[in-house]
Amino acid sequence: MAFKIEPKTRRTLLWGLLVVSLAVNAFFIGATVTDLARFRLGSEDKSPRIIRTELRWLKDRLSPDAIDSIETQLNVLKPDILARLDRLKTLRGELNALVAAPTPDKAAIDAHLRNIRIEVGAMQEQVQSRTFEALLNLPPEQRAALARPAN
Repeated sequence: MAFKIEPKTRRTLLWGLLVVSLAVNAFFIGATVTDLARFRLGSEDKSPRIIRTELRWLKDRLSPDAIDSIETQLNVLKPDILARLDRLKTLRGELNALVAAPTPDKAAIDAHLRNIRIEVGAMQEQVQSRTFEALLNLPPEQRAALARPAN
């Protein structure tokens, strides 16, 4: 017993599938182009991601001048943060080599993971401490906006 579709229904179904296919393709092409543009052109902000992340939660709550003040104080950390990121890349490369070994050394892997956590924690502590020092240097009326719930 064959399933029979009327020609008009079949045509409508084919057109619907074509539209869905084009929409999916357009989505993936758009995502690819956006990703390539972001990679090739880079973002305007050349700050390390950890600094941008720390500032992101403040941008909707503080004035642009306050954000600029905090960012200026965080920019002092850039050389140290970049050095820490290079150290993390080295640690992760070493970790990858340990994991890829025919007989992985679990103790060495655990030690490398511990070192990575320590480095990430130290970097985060450094950025957060400087951020909150900068926040505390702002006038109380500017800091008052931080008490509001996030949008």
